[in-house]
Amino acid sequence: MAGFPWTCAQCGADNDPAARRCATCASLAPGRARARALWVLLTLMLVAALAVGGVLLFAARPRPAPAASGPFPQYTTPALPTTKTVVTTADAAVPPVTPSTTTAEKPCPADAAHYLPGGQGTALLVAQTEKSLVTICRTPDGRIFYDGQARGQAASGDTHIMLPAEASGDGFVAVNGDYRYKVGGGRLVVSAGSEVLSDEELTTVG
Repeated sequence: MAGFPWTCAQCGADNDPAARRCATCASLAPGRARARALWVLLTLMLVAALAVGGVLLFAARPRPAPAASGPFPQYTTPALPTTKTVVTTADAAVPPVTPSTTTAEKPCPADAAHYLPGGQGTALLVAQTEKSLVTICRTPDGRIFYDGQARGQAASGDTHIMLPAEASGDGFVAVNGDYRYKVGGGRLVVSAGSEVLSDEELTTVG
């Protein structure tokens, strides 16, 4: 390029080749600019080649084998313990009064048997409240009787009563005119019509 002026591609000015640089905009002469551009291109190609080589090396690396093969183990939910319902009574010391179901039948107590037809029978229930002694007896012909007596007093028309009775639910019922005597569920309930005259706790005897 020596001896020939060259034209700057940026500003269009004519320049002396010996200067190798445009005096107007300071750009390089064409030969030097091409050399620099070629160098930059070679540098970019080298960087690209290194990048491609790195990717290929990474892809060629062997992958670690899984620790275990086959399907995933099946897990089952452990069975929860079942809840057991425990029913308690208000007073555990007081057993509920229910008809006797034992095979060994007990004779009706003498105080009550004395008033039974025939003078004897089987005791279905012998219990007491705070004030009364209650006996349920069955005669040999199958009839059931309710015997109520005041505790601690001799039997009389004022302190004793004997009534025909019948099984009802978990206990027995005896009726005397408007009065109703219900024995069961650990209670002795005496009522007249819809009015409850007394409701006493009943516990078994013997």
